Amino acid sequence: MTEASWDLFRLFSVVARTGSVNRAAHELGMSQPTLSRRLKELERYVAAPLFFRASSGVKLTREGEDLQRSAGDMMLAFESFHRDLRSRVGQRSSVVRISATEGMTKHWLLPRVAELRRRDSRIYLEIISTVNQQSLATSDLDYVIRMGDPGENDLIGKRVADVPMGIFASEQYLTGRPAPRSLSELRDHDIIGHTADFVSFRNVRPNQRHLLEYFSEAAGIRSVVRVNPVANHFAAAGSGLGLALLAVPFAQAEGLVQVLPQETVTMNVWLLRRRESDLRKLTREVRRFLEAEFAASREWLAGSPRNARVTKRKA
Repeated sequence: MTEASWDLFRLFSVVARTGSVNRAAHELGMSQPTLSRRLKELERYVAAPLFFRASSGVKLTREGEDLQRSAGDMMLAFESFHRDLRSRVGQRSSVVRISATEGMTKHWLLPRVAELRRRDSRIYLEIISTVNQQSLATSDLDYVIRMGDPGENDLIGKRVADVPMGIFASEQYLTGRPAPRSLSELRDHDIIGHTADFVSFRNVRPNQRHLLEYFSEAAGIRSVVRVNPVANHFAAAGSGLGLALLAVPFAQAEGLVQVLPQETVTMNVWLLRRRESDLRKLTREVRRFLEAEFAASREWLAGSPRNARVTKRKA
């Protein structure tokens, strides 16, 4: 035997504390012969006897007393480490970290946090709201709600919704000029954003690419402002600066008016996670909640006509 396992010292400490191999075996839930055999392994390792038999059980030898002091210090250190570890793991296990776009966070995720916490008050959410693609593989995120290409093949998850993108403006902007009647008329309007802002839509369905092509061309001609992050296009449109390509349900929630409502680009919404996230009970609860909420809000995310503000064309 070249090395002694931590378990041998743990067994030795119990026998030294109880003063009896039989009582120690009962406390440890193992047979007396098995415990005696493990103690002999430890004695071979230290090359010295650790116990001698007495009428009342076993007594420690001088070497056994020395080992008990050292083992006791190790046990105290290990128990302290174990308490600290459980505390840290417990704290992290109650935290669920989610990344989502600004629009998804503001109009869909945050309105559901209160209900989630009503179901289990132990859950503490950390939400990273960004238009940038957050990587689960290189960060300590539990979930990413991603629009468009799911990417990262080592992740698991599923498509939970479809969100259309459409062209929006404020009533203030449309008061000053007529809404476009076709995509070709976009070049006659002020456009919010730059052609480079629309690269992320490269995976759209082939029959919807014409909208992006016309809007990108118009941006190359009549872009009046470029603002980052792209989430600020909602505010730019609301300020009457021009037409913006926005997620339909979020733009409707902002009170913007959709022009050319028949022209949309559909983006898939994915709820992605690492397999390891399933090890945490609260994280599993959050996943089931999010999946159920996405299923219940598919109509709203699809941009229900009931939420739309109608464009009135000037004569």
